[in-house]
Amino acid sequence: MIAPVPAPEPGLYDSIPEEQYHASEGVSVSRLKTFAKAPAKARYGQNKETGSLRFGSLIHTAILEPAQLDMRYMVTDLERFDPRTAAYKEEMLKANGRELVKRAEYEQALRIQDAVHAHPAAGALLVGDLRVEQSFYWIDPETGLLCRGRADSLRMELRAIVDLKSTTDAGPDPRGFAMSCGEYKYHWQDAYYREGIEAVTGWTPEAFIFIAVEKEPPYLVGTYELEPRAVERGREDVHEQLRLYARCLKDDYWPGYSGQIEPLAMPTWAYA
Repeated sequence: MIAPVPAPEPGLYDSIPEEQYHASEGVSVSRLKTFAKAPAKARYGQNKETGSLRFGSLIHTAILEPAQLDMRYMVTDLERFDPRTAAYKEEMLKANGRELVKRAEYEQALRIQDAVHAHPAAGALLVGDLRVEQSFYWIDPETGLLCRGRADSLRMELRAIVDLKSTTDAGPDPRGFAMSCGEYKYHWQDAYYREGIEAVTGWTPEAFIFIAVEKEPPYLVGTYELEPRAVERGREDVHEQLRLYARCLKDDYWPGYSGQIEPLAMPTWAYA
């Protein structure tokens, strides 16, 4: 377990680097999701950067911070990133601290960028008084825990939180983006961020809007708000997890899975 970086005072910040935010103290909604699987995972588990996460960061930069794109990334024609090779070492020297990105992925990110901005609702959300990559820290009044979040963007005049999600299916049907919302507990994020933003700004967010974009051609886009009962369920769930987290912290006891032999049900599809 790596010691976290001390968090700043509760408030809203627009200049905290992403790496510093992820290393800082405070309970994020991602940590709560991990905690819900098993407290031990939240205590000792560490997020691993994957190719999918790296590509997601590239897409976020292309869409939300296009002026930063070439400052953070250097396009390379290398087919393999092998630190042992002279070609890789040479490219890293040229990059001068920037992250290497394969040309095909870079061009794909630009096509996704175009698709999002061409979408009527999504494009309209990404203009105006838009503040991107906003980090915020607040104290949960019930448990006293320091909480944190990082909003992709805030439309201040609309009092809206706008969140970008790259996905395999951005469609509105139950097996589309709705399934992703359930699987990845996006309703938790919705509720958690609404509370955090209200705590640090004093205004109540009137909307949490997801911009969902598919990662494969033709890069279809959908914009969504979760129904109120989903947000309320998310609020109930995150507060239950915060209470359990506070108890584990107080007792310094972070259990794993059950110590008993448990019955195990096969998923429905296994019987098809």
